[in-house]
Amino acid sequence: MKGTVIFKKSIVLALLLVVFVTSAFSLEVPAWTGPVNDLAQVMTAQQRQELTDYLTNLNNQTGIQMAVLTIPSLEGDSIEDFSFRTASAWKLGQEKEDNGALLVVSEGDRELRIEVGYGLEGLLTDAKSGLIIRNIITPHFRNGDYGTGIVEGIKNMVGVATEDAQLISADMTEEEEGFDGQSLVVAIIFFSLYFAILTFAISKSVKAKRNGSSSTGTVRMPTSTFGSSFSSSGSSFSSRSSFSGGFGGGGFSGGGGSFGGGGASGKW
Repeated sequence: MKGTVIFKKSIVLALLLVVFVTSAFSLEVPAWTGPVNDLAQVMTAQQRQELTDYLTNLNNQTGIQMAVLTIPSLEGDSIEDFSFRTASAWKLGQEKEDNGALLVVSEGDRELRIEVGYGLEGLLTDAKSGLIIRNIITPHFRNGDYGTGIVEGIKNMVGVATEDAQLISADMTEEEEGFDGQSLVVAIIFFSLYFAILTFAISKSVKAKRNGSSSTGTVRMPTSTFGSSFSSSGSSFSSRSSFSGGFGGGGFSGGGGSFGGGGASGKW
């Protein structure tokens, strides 16, 4: 009995030790000061102010809350854990809508992450977040132009989240609309079957001729089940490219949104 009690106490102490060690190496979440928190000082004052106005107007007009956080270093923390803790602490997005997103950049570690709230995961998917990081943000970062990379990344995040085609860069749409692997496999299977049927029909016709058949028949080309052309989906996008006018740049506070770990990470 005494041994069991000692064993249970040992487990509790071990768990407490794990919690203590984990918290000791966890970077503290910075206090909320507005939608643009450039702690690493990688943006110009003008970029910070214009982006603050832009994200404030986005919140006022759509209810979507996005924010930027740059830090000098993660200090050994994981960018996924730190980003999730920060987005959750700041409660970006409206309550029950969970329509928030956070862009975190660690200059010293050369890492970044887009954290996406539950309500935006259907639009700002993990794949699209990854595209924004790889195709939009990191090319600017590699050239040392952090401010432009952040601004362009946010604009594409907003474009995807609001379904505004005017804000989505061609570097995003070209890769997304490309011929993906699944489509390639389907095409290969289709044409393989097509030529197999054609070969069988020709072979049967040749045999009929060799056998002196009175009716050679007509070799018919199998009809494709695919149309001769692809039509546009016809989706229309509302014009919300500027989110300007009528609102001040004082920022906003978190609305009570929740996060579940959706998004993407990257390096440069």
